[in-house]
Amino acid sequence: MDISIIVTVYNNSSTLIELYDGLSSVFGELDRSYELIIINDGSADDSWKIISSLQKKDPHVKAIDFRRHYGESAALQAGFDLSKGNYVLTIGASLENDPKDLLKLFEKVSKKDNDMVIGIRQGRYDGRALSKMKSKFAHWIIKYVAKTKFSDVTSPVRAMEREVVQNIRLFGDGYMYLPVLATLYGAKFEEVSIKHYKPRASATFPARVNFFKFIFDIIFLKFFVSATTPPFNLTPMRLFGGLGSLSALLGSIGGIYLTYQKAFLGLDIGTRPLLILSVLLLILGAMFVVFGVLGEIIIRSYFETQDKLTYTTREKLVA
Repeated sequence: MDISIIVTVYNNSSTLIELYDGLSSVFGELDRSYELIIINDGSADDSWKIISSLQKKDPHVKAIDFRRHYGESAALQAGFDLSKGNYVLTIGASLENDPKDLLKLFEKVSKKDNDMVIGIRQGRYDGRALSKMKSKFAHWIIKYVAKTKFSDVTSPVRAMEREVVQNIRLFGDGYMYLPVLATLYGAKFEEVSIKHYKPRASATFPARVNFFKFIFDIIFLKFFVSATTPPFNLTPMRLFGGLGSLSALLGSIGGIYLTYQKAFLGLDIGTRPLLILSVLLLILGAMFVVFGVLGEIIIRSYFETQDKLTYTTREKLVA
């Protein structure tokens, strides 16, 4: 299989057929094998009925119906798990983007110059002044933490080599920073400008992510990837062990200084604030070491359970 196209659906019955026609028209003309994977993320409308009818008439279509609404990350991950293509492409179901632009991204990534190509949405309709300010700050944080500059990190239009999706698993709001996660695992990327159309009034979109939660997630990702991938530059024990050692060292220096004053100078140290601070630093140092040990246990548990699915399915349709 050459190409896997993944579309996540949540109450998008009004746009599904038009999107299917557009994708089929564009990729059906290629001399490449392709599959269109549609994930119904617990839609309450007629989305699944439409998807089922499309699958019956077109062997290119594969589909999964979630038992309930799990969110964009779980839906994308289900698509990744089902996909067989050497290249994995994603696009939203709301018709904000042209399927021809997705083809443009595929042509770029198939040249093998980069592992991932991201569509930069030009003239976005969904950005107010405050949202744009938050977006700029978020991209600055990403540049600082991930050492990578993105122009539109949350764009749903992407083209990736298969190795990219094999190296990542999406949890929580991971779909928002999928490119960041991919680059932290070593993927090279390119950005291409694409058109952005006014969203349909009936379209349903993923819930907006809390801005501060997004920032903390990016920082956590940096730590998590550093702790779970070679050369393991920042494991929990290295992080908390280093902090614990520093705290214990400062506490010990304070304790030695007070001991010297008591033993050789005969000074009263019982009411000295430094005594309390030194004891607290020693206790804090021990606590950091314990945190490091617990973190190592959690990371090891992650490696043993990383194949656990983040969703449950009601039905799977595969030709």
